[in-house]
Amino acid sequence: MSDNGATPFPTQLAVSCGFCCGTTDVNWFCKSCPGSLCNTCKMSHPSYPVFKNHIVVPRTNDVMRLYGPSKIAEQCRLHPEKEISTYCIDCQVPCCATCQVQKHKKHDISTIEDAYLSAENRLNDNVKELEKNVIPTIDKMADKTKKDRSEKRVRIDRVREEVNAFRKELKEAVDESCDYLIEKLEHDETELDNLITKLNVQKGKIHELIKEVNEIIQKGDLSMIKYSPPSPSTFIPEVPTPRSTIPVFSPRRDILTIIKERIGTVEWTEINPESKHAPIPTAKFDPSMININKVGSFNSEIDATSITTAGNNTAWVMDTVRDTMYLYDSSGKVVRSITVKDSNGIYDMVIRRSGEMIVTCWDRKVRRVSVSGEVSTLIDTSPCMPDGVCLTDSEDVVCMSDQDKKNNHLAVYSPDTGRKLREIRGIDGQGKQQITVLYCVVSNGKDLYVVNRDPYHVVCVDERGDVRWVYDGREAKLTRSFDPRGISVDKYNNLLVTDYYNSCIHYIDREGRLIQIILTQEQTGLSRPWGICVDDKTGQVWVWNGLGNVVICKYLS
Repeated sequence: MSDNGATPFPTQLAVSCGFCCGTTDVNWFCKSCPGSLCNTCKMSHPSYPVFKNHIVVPRTNDVMRLYGPSKIAEQCRLHPEKEISTYCIDCQVPCCATCQVQKHKKHDISTIEDAYLSAENRLNDNVKELEKNVIPTIDKMADKTKKDRSEKRVRIDRVREEVNAFRKELKEAVDESCDYLIEKLEHDETELDNLITKLNVQKGKIHELIKEVNEIIQKGDLSMIKYSPPSPSTFIPEVPTPRSTIPVFSPRRDILTIIKERIGTVEWTEINPESKHAPIPTAKFDPSMININKVGSFNSEIDATSITTAGNNTAWVMDTVRDTMYLYDSSGKVVRSITVKDSNGIYDMVIRRSGEMIVTCWDRKVRRVSVSGEVSTLIDTSPCMPDGVCLTDSEDVVCMSDQDKKNNHLAVYSPDTGRKLREIRGIDGQGKQQITVLYCVVSNGKDLYVVNRDPYHVVCVDERGDVRWVYDGREAKLTRSFDPRGISVDKYNNLLVTDYYNSCIHYIDREGRLIQIILTQEQTGLSRPWGICVDDKTGQVWVWNGLGNVVICKYLS
């Protein structure tokens, strides 16, 4: 047993002290050396100046799991001859002793083992949260959905029978009308056949009369003088004069439209109205987590319209003037660029799970860009302008159709064929259209969040197109009017909306309520923010502002 009662690390072989080589009372471990210590050497270890700041801890299971013989040392990438021994909390990177002195001298530093244990505990907490709250919530939603399906199944079968009965009735009516037309044609055809028969009978009578007259003429007797044949006019039959016209069928082509309109529609009623806007399970959010920390910034020197994270501390920035997308890393280095030729300007983009990119262009085309950089046209949105773009949870493409104020809407397309699936106009409960002049759009997988420019507000519509809420910025009580330009959604389903005039970010929850104004000019130096995107893996937010530079910040602890 160690001096403080900690459970010693069990071994099958005798453990020796790293200094006196003794095997008695080896209950301590020096993290800095690293090495095992007996009770005697533990007492004398700090007396040496070189060992003065070393960290000595009880030799417990947790310590030896991290430091023991099974530990695999990891080398520093910048200094391969050095092992990683510390972790910079400010920069969130592991580093060796040389890195610590050169790049992280005044930063908050912890041992790599403490950082490892902290990360392990955090991940364990996340797993517990998923197991305790998220999975039961999903199970509950699944059970409720199954119940709804069972209840709706009965009604669906009944409506299906009604539709099929109406189909049969409609088909019988069509068959009856068409049978009448065919019967009329066949009657006219029979009349013509009867006329031909009458003409042939009269023609036969005329041939018999001609034969009789010829025989009388051949006899040459005086009876020919007294013979009086019937008048030729008596052989003309009393039948209608044959007409040279032929029947022409002129169907009413609009009947198909009339039938579709008059057949009607199937309307749905909510079985469980209270679950109409059931919350989508997300990571657990606490406002106390908000902690602003500027990570870095760099000049982009391009006329950008939007910015999209691409993982690995990189983000795509759209340059509408050069028709080019630039992939920047966090230091401002251009990692890659792709030019979309003959696009007349590119505006926005979104990345599919496969890595393929969907790009909106000002020549009224939506193009796909493969991972290798090959460009092809997916959608022609003429005459509408497809400005902002996002994906639903099924990866349907949602882009804005900017035509005129009355006809602007969101259009949903198939990501594979480009076929238009439906339109969303954002009509609220009072029949007012809230989507008028669209600017950009994002999705949390279910709901769509639209930045509207006239009036200036953010509109949330569900997957059916119903307006859930409208945020106009008044709640923030800022000195200047709300001017939203960019929007992004994080893993908590909260929204980050750039406010151009007020040089800040509105942090809004999933129900359209303001959580807090963050990333102000005083906090980060941000000025006239425009495009914005969140990298959930790093917890960083990238903001492009009107001055042509990109600011990278952490906004949550």
